[in-house]
Amino acid sequence: MKNFLSIIFVLAVLTSCNKKADNDATQKAKADSLAKVPTTNNQILGVARIEPEDGILQLTAGTSGRVLAVLIKENQEVAKGQNLLQIESSIEQAQLEQSESKISTQKAAVAVSQANLETARVNLKNARDTYERNLRLFEGNAQTKQALDDSKATVDKLTKEVETAAANIEQAKSKINEIQADINYFRTVVNQKKSVALSAGKVLKVLTKTGDYVNNTTQIAEFAPKGSLIAKTEVDELYAEKIQLGQKAFIISQTTGDTLAQGSVSYAADYLKQKSLFKDQSTEQEDRRVRDVSIRLESGKMPLIGSRVDCVILLK
Repeated sequence: MKNFLSIIFVLAVLTSCNKKADNDATQKAKADSLAKVPTTNNQILGVARIEPEDGILQLTAGTSGRVLAVLIKENQEVAKGQNLLQIESSIEQAQLEQSESKISTQKAAVAVSQANLETARVNLKNARDTYERNLRLFEGNAQTKQALDDSKATVDKLTKEVETAAANIEQAKSKINEIQADINYFRTVVNQKKSVALSAGKVLKVLTKTGDYVNNTTQIAEFAPKGSLIAKTEVDELYAEKIQLGQKAFIISQTTGDTLAQGSVSYAADYLKQKSLFKDQSTEQEDRRVRDVSIRLESGKMPLIGSRVDCVILLK
């Protein structure tokens, strides 16, 4: 019995020692991580939020229609001009094809009118030759007045026909211009039935799905433009004057205490405002004022966009 109790006691002591060793190892790791950040009195500690330098954007459809397919997914990198959605455009496409078929028909009509004009011009030339011949014969008393008058009437008639044929051609050409304007319009409409990325970046969240109806202002995704990340923080008015552009800063995980990245102050507001970044309630009243500060991250494992981190700004 005594031996059994002794064994239990030894196991308990060993377990306690192992737990203590694990805790010591964890604390040492955190201490080692924090040791990478210079710790002097000449620094400002703060809480920051990770954002793209140009902010998180709301992508809009930029056109209207029913969504046939969503061409993007979350965490996807997209290039400038890349299609985001496939929008139904069957009506606009049909209108374009109809106009294109009209212009072919109209061009054929112009060709027929030009052929008619050439025929009328040939007939008019022949009629004028006949009239001039009859005129000479009439002057030599070799042709009747009736024959001369008839040939003159034929010239006048064919002259009107040539003028009419020429006018018909101009009218047909004008109609072609009208149809071409319609074609250009419908081509523009069809091309506008595309939702494209206006800049390169990453899709954070897709807000639309197949079958939805969108318009120009419908938000379809949350988007992080390509570029640097920043840690956005607020510095209390007591220390606001000490912030300068270019000051070194370290970004620390609130969860593990690890140094995630480093950077430098890239923006410091020229005014003080009411605290807003990490207020618990929108109606919360703040007596103190703060200065907006942004730290552009330069290296290290980048924190997740939207995460809350600690930051250390070095004043020297």
